[in-house]
Amino acid sequence: MKQFLKKHAFLLLCFFAAAMYLLICSKSSPLYPMNDWVDVNCFYTMGASLLEGLVPYRDLYEQKGPVLYFIYAVIALLTPDSFFGVWLLEILTYGLFLYYSGKIMQLYLGDSILVWILTVILGGLIPITSAFAHGASVEEMCLFMSAYGLYVVLRAMKEGRVLTFKEAFTCGIWAAVLLWIKYTMLGLYLGLAIFIIIWHLGWGHGFKALWQTIGAFFAGIGVISAVVFLYFLVTGALEDLYTVYFYNNIFLYAKEPEQSRLSTIFTCLKNTLKLNKSYTYLLIPGAIWAIVRAFKDIRPLLLLVLTFCGLALGTYWGGWGISYYGLVFAVFALFGLLAIGEVLRLCKADRLLAAVTRGSRAVAAVWVCVLIMLMSIVCLNHGRNTYLMGYEKEDMPQYRFAGIIGETEDATLLNFGFLDGGFYFAADVTPHARFFCLLNVQAPDMWQTMYRQVNEGLTDYVVTRDRELGSYNVDPSLYECVDQAELYFEGKVRIYYLYRLKALE
Repeated sequence: MKQFLKKHAFLLLCFFAAAMYLLICSKSSPLYPMNDWVDVNCFYTMGASLLEGLVPYRDLYEQKGPVLYFIYAVIALLTPDSFFGVWLLEILTYGLFLYYSGKIMQLYLGDSILVWILTVILGGLIPITSAFAHGASVEEMCLFMSAYGLYVVLRAMKEGRVLTFKEAFTCGIWAAVLLWIKYTMLGLYLGLAIFIIIWHLGWGHGFKALWQTIGAFFAGIGVISAVVFLYFLVTGALEDLYTVYFYNNIFLYAKEPEQSRLSTIFTCLKNTLKLNKSYTYLLIPGAIWAIVRAFKDIRPLLLLVLTFCGLALGTYWGGWGISYYGLVFAVFALFGLLAIGEVLRLCKADRLLAAVTRGSRAVAAVWVCVLIMLMSIVCLNHGRNTYLMGYEKEDMPQYRFAGIIGETEDATLLNFGFLDGGFYFAADVTPHARFFCLLNVQAPDMWQTMYRQVNEGLTDYVVTRDRELGSYNVDPSLYECVDQAELYFEGKVRIYYLYRLKALE
């Protein structure tokens, strides 16, 4: 055990830091009654419905990729009554992000306590940003995949070699996961691929090494993609996969920009950086670090420029500048801390830290844990979600309505006119309509399906937000309002209405 702890001390420290920060900042944590974010509830509903035999896209319509639903199916199986499984997934993925971020810093700062300190500071700064949203965004859970790709390429360059088969294959695995979760996040790997081609051909590694790397990379992509295609082939839903996940997202979800596409991307990126100052400010010293290093080796600068631009293009090409999209750029914040670490090392700060800890890793770990506690206090004071800690389950409209819905055996429910608010989760109800909530995409028959559910009395209960049922283009005469409740959500107090089919009386 002692040998294990010594070998994996830094990894364990990253997981501990992730657990502490996410305990406070993520609504999925046990300190919160539930995660009421609409996106996460869409994912959870899709995953739980998959366990009931429903097929994504064919039976239920949602916009993200199938691998995300497979992951949430496992979570719904293991923790069906809470978001505890989601929180554990966040700890795993965010801890890995901190680990690979720290490994990048170690390439340039060595195995120093300074790296531990900078890593836990990085971990505490990101969850208090606007882009972190409510916790458990796909952008948050995929950060480590970007950090891994940057790490293995930078390490290979430092060691004067090309990527090994294992490294390239693993990059392919993560690229495929991004492809089948949210392909707009593939931009970093696109930039990475362009860099690898330039690196191999421009620095004398040749075509043979390049083709070996490409082969390993696509082998990794093939493994994950084969599983996805096999599932939809067996369920007879390949056409639905193509139509919903690719065609509709590309042609129906993307907005036609009022200005040029590049101007739109620049505007979205500028707004993102403006809203997320705690990591934006770190991009400046990171850029300076890469430029200064370019006088000795231009490759790190070229890598960062290509991956950053690729990520910007992929993230904002569709014209949407939603705040949480910007979390993908947090991966570059580590280079700002790396720059600070370089300056501190020049000032002999690493030697001072070694003297304070007497060269003992155990003593160093204690001091770093104290720093994690201090950063946790920062998270508590500046986290955007801590207001919900004071709520109990019975204070939440979701659970309040669930008590009423539970009075009807095998009740059906429709989340009408807004994204999934967590009412399916709280009431433990599987959606019966393909369009189980309103999505941002202008999908054919979405509104018509919801109208028909109400006009023909095809659902037992209907939940609306901020608008009464009669204000929509429906005939509300078949339903009666049996409860309403208020809850603060995303900047204002929302009013939720619960309607019950009169025929149930």
